[in-house]
Amino acid sequence: MDAAMLREATRYHAGHSMTEMGASRLVPAAEFRKLLVSHRRMVRADRKDQRLRGLQDLDTGEVFLTDERRLLEAR
Repeated sequence: MDAAMLREATRYHAGHSMTEMGASRLVPAAEFRKLLVSHRRMVRADRKDQRLRGLQDLDTGEVFLTDERRLLEAR
């Protein structure tokens, strides 16, 4: 992630509450891995207390969550 994207992500998080950020949805680990390497502008949106790893799309505000225990399982 370059510095410009990091600054934009910080501004986005600072200016929006969780309800304004967009819908959250659980996705399978395979889909989450695809999102990690996609060309979409994403920032981390983890919910560590719930053991969920998350990615937030900076353009739509949508949050994609997956169970952290499933990420490293064999495909």
